[in-house]
Amino acid sequence: MPTYSVCLLVLTELNQDGSAKTTDPKTLKVTTPQQVSFDPQIVEGQKQELRGGGKRIATVVEPDELTGINATLQNAVLKIEEMAMIGGGTITGTAPSQGYSAPKLGDPTPTPFKAEVYSPIYEEGEHHESDIKGYMKVTLWNCKGRVPSWVQQDRNFVIPSYTIKGLENTAQSKPSFEIDFVDALPA
Repeated sequence: MPTYSVCLLVLTELNQDGSAKTTDPKTLKVTTPQQVSFDPQIVEGQKQELRGGGKRIATVVEPDELTGINATLQNAVLKIEEMAMIGGGTITGTAPSQGYSAPKLGDPTPTPFKAEVYSPIYEEGEHHESDIKGYMKVTLWNCKGRVPSWVQQDRNFVIPSYTIKGLENTAQSKPSFEIDFVDALPA
């Protein structure tokens, strides 16, 4: 079935080893994602040849291996809570007068998180935007991110762009990513 757009990103804080937090994990719902692109990280296997007498005698080729997946998220709104969870750093002050302080050299490693990306699924053919049949959910099980890049320009909106690296989650025995099809968005 065709998927269209991206409608929700859910970020859930993990323990440093990648295991699920059992007490009060921080969860953020990003409701204004514009685009998420995925780039599988592949380590190419080596190839060794044995030659003799002017010809190839044997060739051994190692298989390529998936080591993780990188995701680039563009969000329509710059939110400091997302900056702090994805890229580290701290939130200063209290709402509505809050600020963000970027991580400094030597600061502790940012807490890993799980990322779930939801895209609506439609039947084939012509449909209204509300005719959603379910959702494709891409889960990155063990993520670390970077502080976003953005541009402030005359007559343009600020669109933050985050780089997220998804790795295998050995603490939960999960691969770097999974794709599932679900009936509804999380509550």
